[in-house]
Amino acid sequence: MQVRSQRALGFAVVAAIAGVALAGCSAPSDKAAEPDPTAKVTITVGEMPTADQAASLKAFKERVAEFEKKYPNITVTGEETRYDPKSFNALLVGGTAPTTLAIPFTDMQSLIQRGQAADITELVKKDKVLSGLNPDLDKAVTLDGKKFGIVRQAYEMALMYNRALYTQAGLDPNSPPATWEDVLKNAKTITEKTGKTGFIIPTTNNQGGWLLTTMAYSNGALVEKPGKDGKATVTVDTDAMRSSLQFLHDLRWTDGAAGANFLLNGDDIRNEYAGGNVAQTINGPIYADIVVNRGMKKEDIGIAALPQGAKGLGTLGGGAIQWYNPKSSPEQLDAALKWTEYFWLDKYFNKDTAVSLASAAAKDNVPVGVPEIPLVSRQQYDSYLGWIKDSISVDRSLYADYLSSKLPVNAEPAVKAQELYAALDPIVQAVLTDQNADIKTLLSDAQKSVQAVIDAG
Repeated sequence: MQVRSQRALGFAVVAAIAGVALAGCSAPSDKAAEPDPTAKVTITVGEMPTADQAASLKAFKERVAEFEKKYPNITVTGEETRYDPKSFNALLVGGTAPTTLAIPFTDMQSLIQRGQAADITELVKKDKVLSGLNPDLDKAVTLDGKKFGIVRQAYEMALMYNRALYTQAGLDPNSPPATWEDVLKNAKTITEKTGKTGFIIPTTNNQGGWLLTTMAYSNGALVEKPGKDGKATVTVDTDAMRSSLQFLHDLRWTDGAAGANFLLNGDDIRNEYAGGNVAQTINGPIYADIVVNRGMKKEDIGIAALPQGAKGLGTLGGGAIQWYNPKSSPEQLDAALKWTEYFWLDKYFNKDTAVSLASAAAKDNVPVGVPEIPLVSRQQYDSYLGWIKDSISVDRSLYADYLSSKLPVNAEPAVKAQELYAALDPIVQAVLTDQNADIKTLLSDAQKSVQAVIDAG
């Protein structure tokens, strides 16, 4: 099956607010020193598989050995370290952060502004593979014409629905709703026919604000307008946001299809969805987590393009960015980029690598062939899928709607995103718990409060 890659992604990454570099982290230099490609160098790479992932850990170690054979002057030391915003600054300041690891889209621009990401512009220019990846995705790692990371995985927010509940309610699981009106209609039908929650989103831990923002995008407005000074103007008091909240209001108070618990975090929703208690929600295509960690039958998982309003701007996107430590030497950065290309991107160009990694994942019961935004051309990605066809465990034909979607993908707000989400959480809660909640006043107050935080720097 053909999948998309040449798309109107339009990742609208805006400049993040300028910040003060932490102690021990210098601002990006104008020109990186030229590395000595023959110098002996050691790099540390994060996210090494843990001991309980035996096949994947074995494959990781084998690939390290293969890489070191290809580049005998480079030594790779694996670490289980993963990005945690609560501890990452301490690792950087203390000098114990790895040379490279994955960073979420939401945090990358802030790290760049604080001088906490290495400038790899010149090194990337010299590499045919790294310089030839999807340019729309590259916007997430670029500021003022300079590049500070490599996108290694990307997703777009989707409608997650339970195919089994659709069938029980007499709905066609192969015809997911394309508009919010149809989502609401299906939610009401499912609740009436099955007694299950027709649709719900998280409301706590900034998750409510994140998904409300996603809905606002799909109804016609972003939540921030970038400014020339590196700050932003908050724009949550909009018709698009009001329409999104009115949808939740009607879901709860008119159709009674929102369930009974309105203080849910993202983990709660995933558990309820996997357990067959929630028929529809929105999230990234969380296939692997739902199947591996929560035991949902893979044939029950529905993934469709995010529903749109009449003036929809598309969906919200994110993913994982390979970050590079600004304290690294030019030789370490050069080696880390070689590792990125070899470990994360080589599978799209090397059949043996693709087959080996897919086989290891399958042995660890990790789903292979999950829906994603390809980082390479459609032709190259189709070749990759052909190479790993014997290990693919996902019925990709079930996700044709999502895989063929041509919705524009917009980035999350680049300035104070988490503060904005936190201000929106209680609004989602209010609309679901108070039938007479004053949506306009709530949005006006939130807009003022978040703007004050941005203005204060």
